[in-house]
Amino acid sequence: MTYEEWRRDTTLAPKLKEALSLPIIQQALAVVNEMTAAKTLGTTTAITTLAASAEVLFGFDAGRASVIKDLNDLTIAHEELVNIEPTYTGEF
Repeated sequence: MTYEEWRRDTTLAPKLKEALSLPIIQQALAVVNEMTAAKTLGTTTAITTLAASAEVLFGFDAGRASVIKDLNDLTIAHEELVNIEPTYTGEF
């Protein structure tokens, strides 16, 4: 499914919002949000090995945060755009 297909089906955003508001999902998202590369990679050796490449550590954390943000963005229901008829007649 593409983003455009997701937006066209106006029933999906409210369903996702409801699912993400479940307590177990909120707890899971909170845990995932608290995870950092340093905590997840574990040993000092693993972190030191990647420290020469700081973008790896940053990318790991940024990617995780980006997924959580994207999920929340998908819960926003967009109203369908409709053409509004002009009311201005040009007469004074």
